[in-house]
Amino acid sequence: MTSPSPVRAATNHRPLRGDIEGLRAVAVGTVLLYHLHVPWVPGGFAGVDVFFVISGFLITSLLLREVMRTGTVSLSDFYARRARRLLPAASVVIVATLVAGWLVLPARTRPDLLADVLGSTLYVVNWVLAARSVDYLAEDVDPSPLQHYWSLSVEEQFYVVWPLLILLAVLVAGRYRLRRGRVAFVLLAALGVTSLVWSVLRTGSEPATAYFVTTTRLWELAAGALLAFAVPRLRSLPRGLSEIGVLVGLGLILLGMVVFSTATPWPGSAALLPVVGSVLVIAAGVPGHPTLGNRLLSLPPMVWIGGLSYAIYLWHWPVVVLAEARWGELSPTTLAGLGLLSVLLAWATKHLVEDPIRFQRSLAAAPWRSLVAGGATMALICTAALVGLLTRPSLEGGTSAPGPAALVADPDAPAWELRDDPSSAFSSTGPLSPDPILATKDVPGYYADDCQIQEGDPEPREDCVYGQVGSTAEVVLWGDSKLGQYFTALEAIAQDEGWRLTTYLKSACAPTVAGAQEEECNEFGRTVVDRILARDVPPEAVIVSTGNTATEELEAGMLEGVTALRDAGVPVVVLQDNAAPTVPEDADYDTAYDCAVEHADDLRTCDFPPSEPRGSELLGRVADEAQLPVVDLNRWLCPPGNPCPVAIGGILAYRQGSHVTETYARALTPFLHRALVDVGVAAAEPSSIALEDVPPGPGS
Repeated sequence: MTSPSPVRAATNHRPLRGDIEGLRAVAVGTVLLYHLHVPWVPGGFAGVDVFFVISGFLITSLLLREVMRTGTVSLSDFYARRARRLLPAASVVIVATLVAGWLVLPARTRPDLLADVLGSTLYVVNWVLAARSVDYLAEDVDPSPLQHYWSLSVEEQFYVVWPLLILLAVLVAGRYRLRRGRVAFVLLAALGVTSLVWSVLRTGSEPATAYFVTTTRLWELAAGALLAFAVPRLRSLPRGLSEIGVLVGLGLILLGMVVFSTATPWPGSAALLPVVGSVLVIAAGVPGHPTLGNRLLSLPPMVWIGGLSYAIYLWHWPVVVLAEARWGELSPTTLAGLGLLSVLLAWATKHLVEDPIRFQRSLAAAPWRSLVAGGATMALICTAALVGLLTRPSLEGGTSAPGPAALVADPDAPAWELRDDPSSAFSSTGPLSPDPILATKDVPGYYADDCQIQEGDPEPREDCVYGQVGSTAEVVLWGDSKLGQYFTALEAIAQDEGWRLTTYLKSACAPTVAGAQEEECNEFGRTVVDRILARDVPPEAVIVSTGNTATEELEAGMLEGVTALRDAGVPVVVLQDNAAPTVPEDADYDTAYDCAVEHADDLRTCDFPPSEPRGSELLGRVADEAQLPVVDLNRWLCPPGNPCPVAIGGILAYRQGSHVTETYARALTPFLHRALVDVGVAAAEPSSIALEDVPPGPGS
């Protein structure tokens, strides 16, 4: 039997199953309602899992029919079909989002926007987002308007692998005279089971990345794909079982939308609910019985929405994110209007872009034309994103700006004092180092070594050691990112003093053994104290700090930990927290560095009133009670009697929240070194520490 021509295959495709189109409508509807902040679907994000099952089933059904018809899979035909189906609408939305995002979003988000355009176009943005999701310093980074492309990336990565596995199955079956379908089924089942086990494990240990990475999601696509192998047997399914299957399946899906929330570890085992539900619905519809569930899903409005589901999914998220970025919190009426707008944009995209290109005869007649057209489109978008990324400002090369040194009255004095008019050193115009657009990227190098222990991990690492690594003289850092912000300065001091610098730094965790809101912080702290006390040679000092707010329980837990160290003869030093920038309610910016971008010609507009640092009360109480020395660098950030500036001596002072930029913290190195001498931790002569003793910046 001759196979149908490519044109006929593209234009006269098999009739769509109404129930599957309706299931698509359920999936996209719940995702849309969830992103429109409708409160009664807190688990609406699980609609994406339904999409995965549907996609796995439909694509695998197509591939199996091709194998049965031709004995193989044409990779060029397969990828050409995928290109015509996905790229036109996806590319239009990416370009529109890039243009709108460039105009609407804060300038400091542009590097991330360009990276996401690149990742989305190449279908790897899920890995970009996974890397960003574990960055504690991304705490005030806005959601990406292209974040939803993560699911498309997962699908396309699966479809790079899946046709190759089928071809492998064909080869193995031919070599060993086995049934092709059985070999393919075993390979896919092994992949799916492995992915499910890994998903459960990864979701428990690293939930931030588990949501996005392909390896934790493959089993969901595999579930739909495995179902495709069972279609011949399911055709004889009794009507009664079909009726039960579709209703139970829909019930499981809808139950998940109601009972799950962002607090549910996802995907992991919880995702079995929508996945199993989707499998049941699709399986029950194979015989084509006119069941109640089938009739409901096949209603014309459901089928219509299902046909638009891909375009609705593409448009709704950037529409909502960009609107919220422009106007702030939106009313329910406005959100409903945005939902309607998403549907209208989807309808226009489907009829003006998607379908005309998908079923264009000249493209369908020769797969290479689709592949070339798709590749050229992707290349153009990637080139635009790369040009933007390559022409952005850079953190390389360091800076010659004086920063806090500009505040010193007499650099040659035995003790450095503030100049009479500190405000004369406050920067009023740019350029600044780092460029405020890159403020969120100006972080200490230990983050790149995964030495900022993330939330969900209670175990301190013993290999996060810096300075003079082989030295017997050790200084330990114990705290959260508010201590870690001074890492570069402390590492440089460790090199000068001959210390081995051991870091026990954990996101959002104060240096405590009890009383923290998260038990993992207490567990982390107890392990740190036990390890320090078990040292054959006790540390020269343990430096502690935090940005946590004071509570009686946390104070008691911190006091218990530092007292245990102090009583064992280990010196403990408190490094005081720094003040946080405040933003007026009517301001046209969200952060200090956004203000520096928006008001580059008048940076003093960004001044903020002095305030007590969030962690200072807690640290002060513990220091007083345990009689610990305190190092306070705040006067070199916000001189007393003045408003606090956003930049001093040409250096931007703040990044995420109240964190100090790595560049400014580096410029504080001589100030911190002298302060550690004053409290008896460092041994250098103060007169030997000059304002110029600042470690070089990246690439210097």
